[in-house]
Amino acid sequence: MQDSKKTKAQLIEELAELKNRLAELTGEPSDETTETTETTDSHPRSTRNEIKTAIQLIGDFGLVEAKGLDLSDSGIGFELEDDIPFDMEFEVDGDLHQHRAHMVWMQRLDNGRSRFGFQFIAAPTSSLLWLYKELGGDSK
Repeated sequence: MQDSKKTKAQLIEELAELKNRLAELTGEPSDETTETTETTDSHPRSTRNEIKTAIQLIGDFGLVEAKGLDLSDSGIGFELEDDIPFDMEFEVDGDLHQHRAHMVWMQRLDNGRSRFGFQFIAAPTSSLLWLYKELGGDSK
């Protein structure tokens, strides 16, 4: 997407990600491991605290319908009208956290990994993750 079509919040987030990436590439520490970004017109951005923990998540959706935007020999771009819900659990400092969340962004990294952003929602988790574990599903 062209920068001129991005919102202020998108540009601020992209700048913060670029600063962190530059710090990783140059071996210099980033400004802080806890990152706070400016308030946008619509929503203040929450403080980010670095964690290193395993996260288990499972999608709570069936067939997803999307609107195609562009097609090339190597892939396709599309948009969804609805949120993609997930249940997740993880531990931080020995405390178990269980959340329901929507995926809000995804980025493919140069090292072949993928980075995701999820927004917690005020809804109870479904029992999908628990059920998957009970049925002997392998989360690795």
